[in-house]
Amino acid sequence: MTTILPIKGVRYPPGAGCDFKELVTPPYDVITPEQQEQFYQKSSHNIIRLEYGKILPGDDEYNNRYTRAAKTFRDWLDQKILIQEAEEAIYLYEQHFIYKNHYYMRQAIFCGVGLSPFSEGNVIPHEETLDKPKVDRLKLLQHCEANFSPIFSLYKDPNRIVESQGSYYKKKLAPVINFKDDDGHLHKLWAITEKDFIKLVQKFFRHKRIYIADGHHRYETSLQYYEEKKGELGSAENYGHTLMALVNIHDEGLLTFPTHRLVTKSKLSTEVLLKELNKVFSVSEWPAPQNREQLTNLLDRFLSGSQDNKFSFGLYTKDKRFFVLTEENRPFPWLDTVVLQEVVFTGIFGLNSSDIRNKTDIRYARDEWEAKAAVDQEDALYAFFVNKPSMEEIVNLAEKGMRLPQKTTYFFPKFLTGMVINKLAV
Repeated sequence: MTTILPIKGVRYPPGAGCDFKELVTPPYDVITPEQQEQFYQKSSHNIIRLEYGKILPGDDEYNNRYTRAAKTFRDWLDQKILIQEAEEAIYLYEQHFIYKNHYYMRQAIFCGVGLSPFSEGNVIPHEETLDKPKVDRLKLLQHCEANFSPIFSLYKDPNRIVESQGSYYKKKLAPVINFKDDDGHLHKLWAITEKDFIKLVQKFFRHKRIYIADGHHRYETSLQYYEEKKGELGSAENYGHTLMALVNIHDEGLLTFPTHRLVTKSKLSTEVLLKELNKVFSVSEWPAPQNREQLTNLLDRFLSGSQDNKFSFGLYTKDKRFFVLTEENRPFPWLDTVVLQEVVFTGIFGLNSSDIRNKTDIRYARDEWEAKAAVDQEDALYAFFVNKPSMEEIVNLAEKGMRLPQKTTYFFPKFLTGMVINKLAV
């Protein structure tokens, strides 16, 4: 049974000292060091100082990014830079954006979700996780005892019950947050404290499964910390949930993109690689694209992937040649990324799971032209282009207990960090 909890969210109040867009960031795991510095410069109250603080020279066990985040969090609460709701609420959220000249609106609810092991089947993962990010997120949670960003999760409801009921409150109440970010995306957030609505949402989700879309490391970390606190305190009710943004899988604003793979280290020549690939795939060569439009057209033409009964990949090599790899039979209900990892990276390149998980010889790129550019600039040897994942197939595989390779999915746009904070400790 899935447990939904209203929370006394912590958030920036109106007039927090600057425009709201100066206070928020993307999720920590997509922030580059250069962007981290930019967020520091935007505002002295930017959420970066809590979610993803700098590592400084001389940091030690007693003074580090985690201790600084904890102190800053306490100070901001004391100084009313952040305030906590007086009443428990479930938050309704809208994210309005334009992609390729098309307008989208994605809806979500922000709330607490009860933690339970994946084996219980209430919350279901779909991607593998890495140890290093979990260590980082656990230290932050141990010091701050708060969720600064929501875990992006999905649920199934073709009837759109929550959205339909929520629309009444959106018309009735003014949003507590309403702003445009630097990308021009409009964000609106409503804090709903009405008991009838909270009970409706709790009842609706009681027998629903929740699928983690983005935030596997944070969920596993929250569960680990909950178990730690139970062992320490005997009872740890306040730690038994985590902050999630729940999106209906049928939401028209739910966009997913492929994440392409770059092989950065290998002794395989193009000739040897093609010989091995020919044993598994039908390989055809095409003129190497000279600009973004040509590359996009090639990928749109050939990368059918999970949309047809075959697998297709694009390959750009260090000697500036472009190939299409196709497997017509598709013997297993796998996504392109699984075949690429198991058949190509493990079977042909000889990479082990540790090499792949820890990005020793593999890098990732969401933008196809940047992936090609990395090869042209000799930052990578080979670029493999994969197809856009199917959400239905990802969910179906997740329900069967299959963990997909990391970076199988890229959801656009990301949920911002700093909209609502879930404070665990009383």
